[in-house]
Amino acid sequence: MLIIAVSLGTAFSVPELLPHVSPERRMSSSRLKREDDVRRSLVGDMLARMFAMDIEGLRNDEIRFEKGVFGKPRLSQMREPWDYNISHSGKWVAGIVSRKGQRVGIDIQKMAAVNPAMARYSMSAVELEQYQSLNSDAQTRYFYDLWTRKESYLKMEGIGLTVPIRSVFSEQYTLKYEQSLLSDKLPDHTFKQYPVDPGYVLTVCSTDFRFPDQYLVVRAKDLAEVFLRRCRVQEMSLEYKQ
Repeated sequence: MLIIAVSLGTAFSVPELLPHVSPERRMSSSRLKREDDVRRSLVGDMLARMFAMDIEGLRNDEIRFEKGVFGKPRLSQMREPWDYNISHSGKWVAGIVSRKGQRVGIDIQKMAAVNPAMARYSMSAVELEQYQSLNSDAQTRYFYDLWTRKESYLKMEGIGLTVPIRSVFSEQYTLKYEQSLLSDKLPDHTFKQYPVDPGYVLTVCSTDFRFPDQYLVVRAKDLAEVFLRRCRVQEMSLEYKQ
């Protein structure tokens, strides 16, 4: 298992990267109005493509992605089952790739003041009661701890918005509230948080209990340079063979 956190603090050339992503990604990027949103989208795509290059030995132009029944992206025609997931918020893009045969989900969120309506929307009655018993600072941390656990679990399962987020970890759903918050281990899932940034919460969920102690931090500019270099080497090799 590998976990990567990419800092968007350094600029990279968007036009230089666009020819190396799918037409669908280029189209979706063209619809984004904010430069930061475009960069987050492209960094996530680069991470997924580099995972596919490393695990499957594919050239960038051979990589094709598809979506599962509920929209979770995955690589088409994998030789052996493996899983990846991407999340982004603020100045970070986070990615996780599994060992073969294991499933993973990841969620990163920038902490901000919690809208009371969002708390009511996302929490079960038991969770909301616990939340309201805390002081303001503790409420913020509690909300984002819980939110990222729920999101990472839903993303691992690939069911996303098909399940009301307030019901996750409650008696109405598979997982139990007590299991999710009082223990980091569930019967066949486990969670781990990584301290990527004081203003953010990063949570991963997996069927694999062997989480790495460390995660890799890279700059977006450096990631783009490595990705472009690999693409160009592949293109040169292909031209040489022809």
